[in-house]
Amino acid sequence: MSHHLLSRSNARANVANGGLCLALATALVAVAPSPVVRAPIFPAEAPAPAVREYTLTAHEFDWEIMPGVTVRAWGYNGSTPGPEIRAREGDTIRVTLVNRLPTGTTIHWHGMDVPPEMDGPAGLNQAEVEPGQEFVYEFVAANPGSRWYHAHADPANQIALGLYGPMVIEPREPERAYDREQTYILTEWDMELTPDVALGRAPRGPRDRLLRGGELGTDLFLINGKAHESIPRIETAAAERVLIRLMNAGNLPHAVHSHGHSFKIVATDGNPVPKGMELLKDTVLIGPGERYDLELTADNPGVWMFHCHMENHAANGMMTLIEYEGATPTGPAATDFEAMHGNHQQPPANPLANPTGALQSVPTPPAAQDAPSQVLTQTPAAAGSGAAGNEAVEVALLDDRFGEKLIEVKAGTTLRFVNEGGHLHSVAAADGSFASDGLHSGDAYEVTLDTPGEYRIICKQHALRGMAARVLVR
Repeated sequence: MSHHLLSRSNARANVANGGLCLALATALVAVAPSPVVRAPIFPAEAPAPAVREYTLTAHEFDWEIMPGVTVRAWGYNGSTPGPEIRAREGDTIRVTLVNRLPTGTTIHWHGMDVPPEMDGPAGLNQAEVEPGQEFVYEFVAANPGSRWYHAHADPANQIALGLYGPMVIEPREPERAYDREQTYILTEWDMELTPDVALGRAPRGPRDRLLRGGELGTDLFLINGKAHESIPRIETAAAERVLIRLMNAGNLPHAVHSHGHSFKIVATDGNPVPKGMELLKDTVLIGPGERYDLELTADNPGVWMFHCHMENHAANGMMTLIEYEGATPTGPAATDFEAMHGNHQQPPANPLANPTGALQSVPTPPAAQDAPSQVLTQTPAAAGSGAAGNEAVEVALLDDRFGEKLIEVKAGTTLRFVNEGGHLHSVAAADGSFASDGLHSGDAYEVTLDTPGEYRIICKQHALRGMAARVLVR
């Protein structure tokens, strides 16, 4: 069997940069972005307010949105979103911003009531932190809840390129307790926006030039900087209570919908809804900058969709799963489940979450050199000749379906998959024997099947929506 992608060359970088440092007394804690944690985050009896120190290094790096799609991003400490900042109400938060970008930047603490000089908007509240410089933000965590942080110098470009992250301030006297917690930050990605475009070193892309008022186009819709199978799932066990923190860091509203479950809205913009006044819903519309805390009771075991109900958003990235321990899909996707999610990894647990609530000491990741700049290109599919000069059999990839559900060919035939739809697709064998990179509209991928038998072919992004076909090789 031979296979190759005809349309692009993607460089992937396994970027590890600068750790996130948290100092409390003499303890050093590295905090992972958007963790799944078990409550309580802190001990039931709150200690005296503490000073919590962080370092956020803004820099450029390669970022894998999902297998086969790598982009050049700006972010903090080697990831987008950046590391979660978590503290308790009344703590002093001290963040050192280290700017390794080629342009000035600042940080705004969205939803936090801070002194004006700590608020971040460049020009109004502070001068930009220039390349190579550092700036220390310090303030008291006066208002608890789901907050977030983001760049506030050229924010239209800098946030869109990845300079944002979650921030959670625990109340000193929490009214609710949960078995699990998941933070989801929603954003969009424009493939035409690159660091060079943001710096004025390259022109805006042809589609972006048609938009007015500085608007950017959108190709992918992300959760926690990832799309489709790379998004962390909501993993739970029966009867558990799960807190889902939704944060919208993008420019578009999103209608987030849970299958098989309703949820209570227990906080808006980080502020608690009084008990007895919570709304019971299964879809919530979240606008740019907003946050909603959702309480979901795991009372319907299975595997369920959790996605934006603006269907093109879900089809182009913004969909994940509610998955109960030991459960598998009840439909045809059960046979493809591992192939669709073979690259899925849950983020590590928050090191603050442990049975005693005590802080743990863990090593800080070593710094790494940035990878050379790589930009995805789009190349139209060219006519294929197939293996050994034979004409290839062409199969169309349409949105959410293959052009043919049953394909019969002779052994040694080359199949040529061409994306004729508007969504990004990745063709794969359900048994994992081959898989393409991400195919944008007009891209093509070829695979030669030499061994007789039956192959189940899926799109890794849309198999949960029924995009599968059978190939009989005789």
